[in-house]
Amino acid sequence: MYSMSMKKLLISGLLIWLILSSGVGATEVFPLDQVVPGMKGYGKTVVQGAKVEEFDFEVLDIIPQTPPIPSLIMIEVSGDLIERSDGIASGMSGSPVYLDGKLLGAIGYGYSYTNHRIGLVTPAESMMELINEVSDMDELPLPKDFEPLATPMLLGGFQNRAAKILEKQFAPHNLQVIPGLTGNSGSFENIMLEPGSAFGVQLLRGDFQVVAFGTITAITETGSFVGFGHPFLHKGKVNYFVAPAFVHYTMPHLEIPYKIASVGPSVGTLLLDRSSGVAGLLGKQTPYIPINIQVHDLTENRLREFKVEAVTDDSLLSALAISSVYQGIDSTLDRIGKGTAYVRLEFHSNDLLKPIIRENMFYSDSDIAVWALSDLNEGLELLIANDLQDVTLSGINTKITIEEGRKTASIEKAIPTSFQVRAGESVDIEVLIRPYRQPVEYRVLRITIPEETLPGYMTVTVRGGGMGYYASKPTVHTTWQSFEAEDDEMPWQSLSGAESLDKLLEDYMLREQNNEIVAEFYPYIDSYSSNDIVEEVVETLAQNGNSIPISELVLLEPEYGGYHWEDLGSEGVRVRLTTQFVIEGSASFDIEVIK
Repeated sequence: MYSMSMKKLLISGLLIWLILSSGVGATEVFPLDQVVPGMKGYGKTVVQGAKVEEFDFEVLDIIPQTPPIPSLIMIEVSGDLIERSDGIASGMSGSPVYLDGKLLGAIGYGYSYTNHRIGLVTPAESMMELINEVSDMDELPLPKDFEPLATPMLLGGFQNRAAKILEKQFAPHNLQVIPGLTGNSGSFENIMLEPGSAFGVQLLRGDFQVVAFGTITAITETGSFVGFGHPFLHKGKVNYFVAPAFVHYTMPHLEIPYKIASVGPSVGTLLLDRSSGVAGLLGKQTPYIPINIQVHDLTENRLREFKVEAVTDDSLLSALAISSVYQGIDSTLDRIGKGTAYVRLEFHSNDLLKPIIRENMFYSDSDIAVWALSDLNEGLELLIANDLQDVTLSGINTKITIEEGRKTASIEKAIPTSFQVRAGESVDIEVLIRPYRQPVEYRVLRITIPEETLPGYMTVTVRGGGMGYYASKPTVHTTWQSFEAEDDEMPWQSLSGAESLDKLLEDYMLREQNNEIVAEFYPYIDSYSSNDIVEEVVETLAQNGNSIPISELVLLEPEYGGYHWEDLGSEGVRVRLTTQFVIEGSASFDIEVIK
């Protein structure tokens, strides 16, 4: 399991910063207006391990560009290193090239499916401006068939299902997913970052990793650096982890060769992601969101915990968090199939008065991992994508208990103790439920008729709490992608019309749960103003009731449940009872309100 204190990370970053400041002077740049075809120089990169090696190049032409980058420099690379790498490889983005010992620029673009020894260099003059935090730069119009070198993206610890979520997230960007190698921390003990060194930009670190690889072009005495020679995600100002990389092998490929690498402990922060490259500062701590994942497989008596840290980028957080929890479930269960899940989620933020806690219970006859993610997906959307208030998360905790058995029960009948009742009085409802392949059981709910209810008949519906939450039961061969694509199956409620984020989050926490029996009716009242309806106090039918978490209630007190009254105003009145089953089906009856 992953554990790395920020103190250790900061010390590592400072050690590298000290090494750099003692051995690197100011970078001298070769003037672009003095470059002519035929000039020869050398470049630096890593094709295996962490050793920076040199290669040769010759200037072929100058390609005029629009400001702020006046020109790109076409070069042809050669030498033993290039023979071993089969040409310019993805992951070499940012590799510095020099004329007369002065920095000309960085390799940033290549030719795919053809001569991999031809590339384009982003001029050093433009890249060095990033260290001074220049403003946003325009897109680069490129010569035909040239494109930025695909940035290798490592998805460490992710298997196919969870990896697809991340692949979809990064599909619009020029990234090349490579095998997920976790590496050995011992491989990074003696790595000194310098121009030509391989490095990683981490979006997720810990037991699971998401990291892109490139090459450092230049480093200043203060630890500022620039690399890539083209944008990563082109997001402007960012806060991403930076770490040294170890190249295991440079793989030949018809489209373009690529580096297979792993990443070490974080040593700094990436701060800029612009057209001409990326820039950051070594030794600087990176803000992050810790995500703790606990999965307990009751069937196999297997408990596993996973810890990851995600960058504070709202546009990436949902994919990073959901894929991590998804992989945590898959890694623990080591199977795909049916099951019942008890899920507890906690979202922490200094912007909120208290943690947001949501508990629920799910059953799937095909893929329980997918359905266990649904409340997490909605909670993240509410916090990140709402249009009411900015929320900076400080932590996410997930606790998921899964058993292979089917813990469902169907409602077979609902009968009131009386079919006639006066306004203001209460009536008990005896609900007959049949647990899957078990004898029938009875549950009792009590509803109270509002005093303002007019005489007449009304229909009372008794149903499972999940109805309306899911439009349909989980279908066979459900995947996260198909689940996400089906709008009618998403547990989503419109954000429009809410008066505050607090109200939205309260609704999210208190909304019906799949293991509840719900009695609902719509009384005939002259005015549906909430001020005209008497609030009822929550009642319990058994010891403790709802005072303990759902997961504990299910596992420790299976015969008991609590219920409470819910005034829905113009939408009706609802009473809910917690059970140890995912409730399916519904029943209804008519009741007469008399004078």
